[in-house]
Amino acid sequence: MLTSYQLSPPDIRWGDDGAPHSSQFDDVYFDKESGLEETRHVFIKNNHLSERWSSMQSNTFVIAETGFGTGLNFLCAWQAFLNSTTDDKQLHFISVEKFPMTKGMLADALKMWPSIRHFSEPLIEAYPDACHGFHRIELEQGRIQLTLCFGEAEDGFAALNADVDAWFLDGFAPSKNPEMWSDNLFKHIHRLSHQGTTFSTFTAAGIVRRGLKNVGFDVRKVKGFGQKREMSVGELNTVTAPLTERMAQGKSWFNLRSNCKSEVSKVLVVGSGLAGANTAYALAKQGIKVEVWEQDDTIANGASGNPQGMLYPKLTTQDTFLNRFYLAAYLYASRLYNKLDTVSAFWDQCGLVQIPKNDKETERFQKLLDQQLYPHSILQAATEKRGSLFLPLSGWVAPKKLCEALLSHPNIQLRLNTKLDHLQSFETQLKNGAATHWRAESDKHSDTFSHVVLCTANESKTFNDLSHLPIYPIRGQVSQMHIRDAVEACQRKGELAEKINIDKVLCEFGYVSPPIDELIHFGSTYDLKDQDTAVREEGHNRNLAILENLLGLQEHTFTSKDCEGRVSFRCAVPDYTPIVGPIQSSEAYHREYSRLSKNAKWKSNKLAEPNKQLYVNIGHGSRGLISTPLSACFIASLITNTPSPLEQNVSHKLHPSRFIIRDLKRSQNT
Repeated sequence: MLTSYQLSPPDIRWGDDGAPHSSQFDDVYFDKESGLEETRHVFIKNNHLSERWSSMQSNTFVIAETGFGTGLNFLCAWQAFLNSTTDDKQLHFISVEKFPMTKGMLADALKMWPSIRHFSEPLIEAYPDACHGFHRIELEQGRIQLTLCFGEAEDGFAALNADVDAWFLDGFAPSKNPEMWSDNLFKHIHRLSHQGTTFSTFTAAGIVRRGLKNVGFDVRKVKGFGQKREMSVGELNTVTAPLTERMAQGKSWFNLRSNCKSEVSKVLVVGSGLAGANTAYALAKQGIKVEVWEQDDTIANGASGNPQGMLYPKLTTQDTFLNRFYLAAYLYASRLYNKLDTVSAFWDQCGLVQIPKNDKETERFQKLLDQQLYPHSILQAATEKRGSLFLPLSGWVAPKKLCEALLSHPNIQLRLNTKLDHLQSFETQLKNGAATHWRAESDKHSDTFSHVVLCTANESKTFNDLSHLPIYPIRGQVSQMHIRDAVEACQRKGELAEKINIDKVLCEFGYVSPPIDELIHFGSTYDLKDQDTAVREEGHNRNLAILENLLGLQEHTFTSKDCEGRVSFRCAVPDYTPIVGPIQSSEAYHREYSRLSKNAKWKSNKLAEPNKQLYVNIGHGSRGLISTPLSACFIASLITNTPSPLEQNVSHKLHPSRFIIRDLKRSQNT
């Protein structure tokens, strides 16, 4: 595992012509005079992309690239794609980069190409922090999807779940950077390709040609660009294994895909809280028609209905796949909220101060800072409170207003007072197999859907296919107080009223956020095995003690008579990990994967059953503002059969079938 999520920027020297040169690899990023023309010749022309795009039958096309560099190849592909296709087509571009440029470097490099400024400017604006892992960026209202994998190329492609149509094999010359062109890299290029996948590369080096030939590509030399004598092109002409087998890598029980490319006609999302609203929005912005069924008369009536919440990732001192998920989700959510709300209607990136609860946590915080596990742009020492952490990308969110904004997309139809009473699957025959569809019924409405996503939190166990999931409710009471009452209470105690005027979210045993609408929101209680829905004075008193401690006020400065509140129930999971992905039958898993009970290391690429086009997105607990946007993006990628925004091992941690597999493996000891 990693010792740091930080990545070193490239060591660049800028030539007299303004072009970037790599000092590490003693090579140029592009030629100032002909960089655009070379990219178009080597990668666009020699992958025959314009012709393929103008006649493409599928809705999406996937390009994968070695070496993002300045993003010039991506920008040229983006431009050519828009010029060659209709508005209903989508481009997914995946690129790995070990030494990602900073945003400033990227801007300096791309200003040399004013003819593509229309494309480079939004890329620069959306460009993520240089942090290890997968970063999903959406451009052109979702038509262009960019996945940046920051880190080693081999690791990035090993973690990728995608079906690639064309490869841009770029990066610095193999003679300058031979370590990248490993046998394992070529094996993953083959794993991610299908019959008909093409490649092109500027180089004719033997290490590249032999590597591609060894994994099955037909390789040939053609005329290079300009003064370059030769370059290499080719394609995979042999029949490949089905997508599900290629992605399984011995763990078919964590399958995400369908081998039958069924049409996505209309998707039903059940639930209108953070998970449901984000899922509907992630699908809608890709042009998919979505119905959202909500059993109540208003949206987000559960835990998502609190008036104010915070972006609080609780980053750890060790690299784990769960921490990678929350880190990637945190960065994605922060970018999404900034894009959705530029006027602080429901989101304020004011930053968050995380205060240690005890000496042990003080030591952990100091370790986080000393190890420099995270980039300074993500985590740093707080100046307000000694020993605390500051997360500058965090802030507060008004969850219900966020859900309203997400559900306002024109491709989403919201049906209130519509409880899902019955869900029945049926099959239709296609040329390449059978596809599952769903008939959904309520007492007021019924319809047929190609895919269904259950975002029903604690209600999920009422569905037979989800009854085995170990979810449970945790009661939480939040409190609020008018600023006027808080100021008067401080004055009565001789406290400075200025202590209330915080401009960042403060977190310790609980939280308090900067006021909105003249109200201070704080809390929250954490009550296990408590099903009381009533707001209690005892809960207010506990929250007031949290508030007084966070603000540095005397005990009993405030009284509960000035408080109002709200009770909701978080949907929690024993392993503190959301449950996101396709729903499979427990019976089929026990039948097909029973060998795991005798050998926990047994591997298989055989599916227990086909994907049923039924998905779940629940169990986000108190961190839904962080985890639901990326989880929704992930669900959308599964429904559209497009590249996943999550590393393979991360998706395994979220997979709904992980509990069945865990129990099978544990049974070998009983």
